[in-house]
Amino acid sequence: MLSSKHPMRNEMLKGIQGNILKAHGRHHTANLFITGEPEKQSEVKAWIRSLTEGKNPIISSGAQQILSIEKFRKEGEDSGPFGCFHISAAGYKYLFGQERADLFGDDSFKDGMANANLNDPPLAMWDEGLQKPHFMLLLADTSEDRVRSVTVEIQKSIMFCTKVTSVVKGHAVFNGKGAGIEHFGYVDGVSQPLFFQDEWEKYKLNNSIIDESKDIVFDPRAKPELVLVPDPLITGDPNAMGSYFVFRKLEQNVKGFKLAEAALAVQLGLEGEEEERIGAQVIGRFEDGSPVQVVHEEGQMPNSAVFNNFDYDSEDASKCPFHAHIRKTNPRSDLPKGEAAKRRMARRGIPFGIRNDDPEDGLIDNKPEGDVGLLFMSYQASIVDQFEFIQKNWANNSNFSKPNTGLDLIIGQGGQEYPIKWGDPTSMRPATFGQFVQMKGGEYFFAPSMRFLQEIDEL
Repeated sequence: MLSSKHPMRNEMLKGIQGNILKAHGRHHTANLFITGEPEKQSEVKAWIRSLTEGKNPIISSGAQQILSIEKFRKEGEDSGPFGCFHISAAGYKYLFGQERADLFGDDSFKDGMANANLNDPPLAMWDEGLQKPHFMLLLADTSEDRVRSVTVEIQKSIMFCTKVTSVVKGHAVFNGKGAGIEHFGYVDGVSQPLFFQDEWEKYKLNNSIIDESKDIVFDPRAKPELVLVPDPLITGDPNAMGSYFVFRKLEQNVKGFKLAEAALAVQLGLEGEEEERIGAQVIGRFEDGSPVQVVHEEGQMPNSAVFNNFDYDSEDASKCPFHAHIRKTNPRSDLPKGEAAKRRMARRGIPFGIRNDDPEDGLIDNKPEGDVGLLFMSYQASIVDQFEFIQKNWANNSNFSKPNTGLDLIIGQGGQEYPIKWGDPTSMRPATFGQFVQMKGGEYFFAPSMRFLQEIDEL
C-alpha cells in the first residue's frame, strides 16, 4: 500500500491530481460546469494552466494534497480552497480536435453519458446546464463563504472565453453522532477502496482486526491501478496518470421514501422495532450504519458508522435481501473471488440541497420531496468495466445475483421479496417499494495528469 509519509518522494503522487486516491475531505463544494466558446481554445488552455500556478494553486497534486491534510491535522492550518479539473470527450475534441479525443480507450467515455444505455431519463429532462459540458471544475473548502467567493472569482476570470452552464453546490450532512449521511438519513461512504497504509491501519482499528490472518472478513485494500490509467495525451512519462470520472446529480424524494418505508412495513405486517428494520433491508444498513446482515436492530454496534468487516451469506437473503442497495453495488462473496473487488470505484459523492427540517426528528410530513439529493462522483480506471458494469449488470439487473433478486431500489426500480422474520429464509414475502431517486443530469469526464494541466498550451 502507499505511504502518506514523505509524499513528495513519491513521483506517482506528484503526477496525479488530488482527490483521486484520497478524498479532499471538505464539507462544502461547488461543481462548475463549463463550455468553451468557439475560437477561444488558446485562452481556455491558458486559464486551465493557471489553475496549477502560484503559491497556493487551485489544483494541487496528490502529494501536495496529503501534505496539506497532515498540516491541518498537526497545526490546524487550513490550506484554503481545493480544486480538481475534469474534461469530457467533447471538451478534448474542443481543445485538440477529434483525432486526439479518439486516443482514449474507454468507449463509454468517448460516447458520453447521454448516449449510455442506463435507463436514464431522456436528455431533454436533464438540468439544462448539465447537458454535454466540456469541463467540470470541482472546488471544495471548509468554508462555504470561501467556496462562494472563489466560484465568483473564477466565473469572472473566464467569462470572455467560456460559458459557465451550471454551478451545483454540495453540502455535507451529519447525524447527531457526527457521521456523514445522505438525505434519506443513512450513513454514507462507509465502504471505500483503501490505497494508503494509514487508512488500512484505521480500518483495522475500527473493525477490531488484531490478527490479519484470522480477523479479516472483508478486505478493502486496493492498488492504484483500480482507478489510475496513463494520460493518453502525455507520452514517455510513467507518472503522468489520470482517472475516468463519473458525475451524476441524483435528486431524492425524502418524504416519498419515508412514506414508502411505512407502507412496506404495513404490507409485511411489521410493527415496533421490526418496523425499523424495513429501511435497513432496502439500503442494507440501518441509519446509523450498522449492516443488517450482522444485526437486526439499530444501536447494537458501537462503531456502526465505520464498521465494514462483514460478508453476506450467499444462500440466505433473510437478513440482508439480495436487492439491498449496498449488496447490489458491492456484493462481496456473492460473486466468485475477486470479481466484486475489481469493479469497485473510489466514490467522492456529497449531498446537495438545504434542509429546513431535522433529518432525525422521526417525522414524515415535513420532509423534502425534491431539491435535495446526492452528487454522485466516482473515479475508476474504466467507466465500461466499473461504473457502467455495476449500474447495468448489478443495479439494473433483477436476476443478479440470485433468482428473484429484484432491482436496486435506490438506483433501479421494481418488485422485491423481504423477510418477515430476520434470519428466517422461510419468511420471505413479495412486496413493492417505489422509486424515489431521479437522475437530473451528468457526464463522463477524465481527470488528466498534473503534467497535462501544466503543459496544456504546449500540447
